[in-house]
Amino acid sequence: MGKITVNAPVETVFEAVSDLTRHADWAAHAVYITAETEGPVEVGHTYSSGKPGSKLDRLRVTELEPNDRFGFQVVMPNGWELDWAISLRAKGEGTEVDRKVKVTRMPVYMKPALLAIAMVGPIFERKMAKKMKADIEGD
Repeated sequence: MGKITVNAPVETVFEAVSDLTRHADWAAHAVYITAETEGPVEVGHTYSSGKPGSKLDRLRVTELEPNDRFGFQVVMPNGWELDWAISLRAKGEGTEVDRKVKVTRMPVYMKPALLAIAMVGPIFERKMAKKMKADIEGD
């Protein structure tokens, strides 16, 4: 997906990226994310995500190393599964954020569309990164 530098300390950026409910504000399309598990975020916590009236995606925190790494899995009702890995590194006065996504499961009928997905994915990623940066920096 790519790297982006956010003009905020690592602690501030980690707090934002480890709050999956905030990711809804960064999405390329209208979506909501709701915590299904109470308490501070930790590995195993679950969330639901979707659009009003649609079947829900299931999200689960898979990795949490404060101020360093955060990971989560997305299981969609249409058969897609994605693993997100976000790593942070102090860079000057800011934080370098490296967001990667890996498709771990995909419906067979979608495999011919991989080329189109590979072309469109970076466009959505840039939009998401720009929204994330603006949100965390307070712009």
